[in-house]
Amino acid sequence: MISYEYVISDRQGLHATNAMSLCRAASEYKSSITLKGRKGKADCKNVLALIGLGALQGECLELVIEGEDETQAAGFLKGLLRTIL
Repeated sequence: MISYEYVISDRQGLHATNAMSLCRAASEYKSSITLKGRKGKADCKNVLALIGLGALQGECLELVIEGEDETQAAGFLKGLLRTIL
Protein backbone atom coordinates (compact mmCIF):
# COMPACT_ATOMS: atom_id res chain seq x y z
CA MET A 1 0.00 0.00 0.00
CA ILE A 2 1.22 3.48 -0.91
CA SER A 3 -0.35 6.72 0.30
CA TYR A 4 0.24 10.43 -0.21
CA GLU A 5 -1.37 13.54 1.24
CA TYR A 6 -2.33 16.60 -0.79
CA VAL A 7 -3.68 19.99 0.12
CA ILE A 8 -6.03 21.35 -2.52
CA SER A 9 -4.75 24.63 -3.91
CA ASP A 10 -7.33 25.04 -6.70
CA ARG A 11 -9.77 27.81 -5.75
CA GLN A 12 -12.69 25.71 -6.99
CA GLY A 13 -11.67 22.64 -5.01
CA LEU A 14 -12.15 19.15 -6.46
CA HIS A 15 -14.52 20.03 -9.30
CA ALA A 16 -15.85 18.00 -12.24
CA THR A 17 -12.98 18.72 -14.64
CA ASN A 18 -10.15 17.67 -12.34
CA ALA A 19 -12.23 14.78 -10.95
CA MET A 20 -12.68 13.47 -14.49
CA SER A 21 -8.93 13.75 -15.18
CA LEU A 22 -8.18 11.78 -12.02
CA CYS A 23 -10.84 9.18 -12.82
CA ARG A 24 -9.52 8.61 -16.35
CA ALA A 25 -5.97 8.20 -15.10
CA ALA A 26 -6.93 5.91 -12.20
CA SER A 27 -8.97 3.69 -14.53
CA GLU A 28 -5.78 2.77 -16.40
CA TYR A 29 -4.49 0.81 -13.38
CA LYS A 30 -5.56 -2.49 -11.81
CA SER A 31 -4.85 -1.30 -8.25
CA SER A 32 -7.49 -0.06 -5.87
CA ILE A 33 -7.17 3.73 -5.75
CA THR A 34 -9.07 5.79 -3.19
CA LEU A 35 -9.13 9.40 -2.14
CA LYS A 36 -9.96 10.17 1.50
CA GLY A 37 -11.22 13.54 2.66
CA ARG A 38 -13.12 15.04 5.59
CA LYS A 39 -16.45 13.79 4.19
CA GLY A 40 -15.33 10.19 3.68
CA LYS A 41 -13.59 8.29 0.92
CA ALA A 42 -14.16 7.81 -2.79
CA ASP A 43 -13.09 5.28 -5.40
CA CYS A 44 -10.96 7.25 -7.86
CA LYS A 45 -12.36 5.21 -10.72
CA ASN A 46 -15.83 6.69 -10.04
CA VAL A 47 -16.12 10.35 -11.03
CA LEU A 48 -19.40 10.88 -9.16
CA ALA A 49 -17.88 9.53 -5.96
CA LEU A 50 -14.96 11.96 -6.35
CA ILE A 51 -17.26 14.95 -6.88
CA GLY A 52 -19.35 13.75 -3.94
CA LEU A 53 -16.40 14.32 -1.61
CA GLY A 54 -17.12 18.04 -1.92
CA ALA A 55 -13.44 18.77 -1.27
CA LEU A 56 -12.68 22.49 -1.05
CA GLN A 57 -9.57 24.63 -1.37
CA GLY A 58 -7.26 24.10 1.61
CA GLU A 59 -8.61 20.64 2.42
CA CYS A 60 -6.13 17.82 2.93
CA LEU A 61 -6.81 14.66 0.92
CA GLU A 62 -5.09 11.30 1.19
CA LEU A 63 -4.53 9.21 -1.94
CA VAL A 64 -4.28 5.49 -1.13
CA ILE A 65 -3.14 2.99 -3.77
CA GLU A 66 -3.06 -0.74 -3.19
CA GLY A 67 -2.50 -3.52 -5.71
CA GLU A 68 -0.21 -5.17 -8.19
CA ASP A 69 0.69 -2.01 -10.13
CA GLU A 70 0.65 0.40 -7.18
CA THR A 71 4.18 1.69 -7.76
CA GLN A 72 3.47 2.70 -11.35
CA ALA A 73 0.07 4.17 -10.42
CA ALA A 74 1.55 6.13 -7.53
CA GLY A 75 4.30 7.59 -9.69
CA PHE A 76 1.88 8.88 -12.29
CA LEU A 77 -0.98 9.94 -10.02
CA LYS A 78 1.31 11.79 -7.63
CA GLY A 79 2.41 14.09 -10.44
CA LEU A 80 -1.11 14.41 -11.85
CA LEU A 81 -2.58 15.51 -8.52
CA ARG A 82 0.09 18.19 -8.16
CA THR A 83 -0.96 19.69 -11.49
CA ILE A 84 -4.77 19.47 -11.18
CA LEU A 85 -5.32 20.17 -7.49
